[in-house]
Order: sequence, then C-alpha cells, then structure tokens
Amino acid sequence: MKPGACARVLDAIGVAAGAAFALIALATTWDVLLRNLAGGTLAGLGDLVEYILFVATFLAAPWLLRENGHVQVDFLVAALPAPLRRSVRRAANAVGLAVCAVLLVFAARVAWTSWTDHNMVLKTLVFPEWWLYAVIVVSMALLSLEFLRRLWAGSDAAPPPPDF
Repeated sequence: MKPGACARVLDAIGVAAGAAFALIALATTWDVLLRNLAGGTLAGLGDLVEYILFVATFLAAPWLLRENGHVQVDFLVAALPAPLRRSVRRAANAVGLAVCAVLLVFAARVAWTSWTDHNMVLKTLVFPEWWLYAVIVVSMALLSLEFLRRLWAGSDAAPPPPDF
C-alpha cells in the first residue's frame, strides 16, 4: 500500500526535522570549539541555532503525532474498560483538534498582520517576522489534519509505539 500525499509530507518533515536537530548539534559543537580555541564565534550562529530549533520543533510535531511519539502518560487510560478507553481517546483527539484549530486561526491572524505591517526580525540575522509565524500556521494545520484523520478513522486504540 502506497502512503498518501499527507503521509509523504509528514515523512519528509520528520526527516527534515531530524536533519535540523543534527545540524543544531554540529553548529553548537562548532561554536564551542571556536569560542575555546579562537576566542570568538561566527556572528549570528547562536541566532541561527535558535531559529532552526524553533522551526524543527514545530514541524516535527505533526510527524510525532502520527507516529505516536509524543510523551504520554496513559497508564490510567490503559486501565479503563475498552469502551471507555475508546471514548477517552476520541475525546482527547477532539480536544487536540480544537486546540490546534484555535492556534491555527490565531497564528494565521498574527502572521497576516506581521506580513501586512512589514515587520522584520532585527537581530544579527534580519528577515521578515511572518516567516516565524508561518511555521506555526503550517504546524497547526498539519496537526489539525492529523487529529481529524484520527477522529475520522476512529482511532480507538492508541497506535503502537514506534520501534527504537
């Protein structure tokens, strides 16, 4: 069975987020080496790491949700009878959808305002502020779609945990 377009997008985002976290590790190591051996650092490297961390974290969230990789404490839910357990999981998916939809609307409004006002991030790196908010919009849209998929599919049982 071929994965759908949404699954391929989430897979690509998961790979990109993993690569971004590896880049953060390399950049941080490089920064520490430069500070200790050369007495300085590359201008903007710290800012770049901050923004990569922000982007990777938001973009990894939908992939993690699909893979059931978020931290969860479900010993109480697992102890419930099957019908009640299904209801609790469906309610959790509905709440997740509602929260992500609200955040999506607010993030879109903030991004739009930032774009129309031509706001800029003015640090060592200079770029349009709406780029940051657009990442939140994309993340919340993908999270909303994943919660919708779970509700539509009737994901009664939690997906199996990923193999590590």
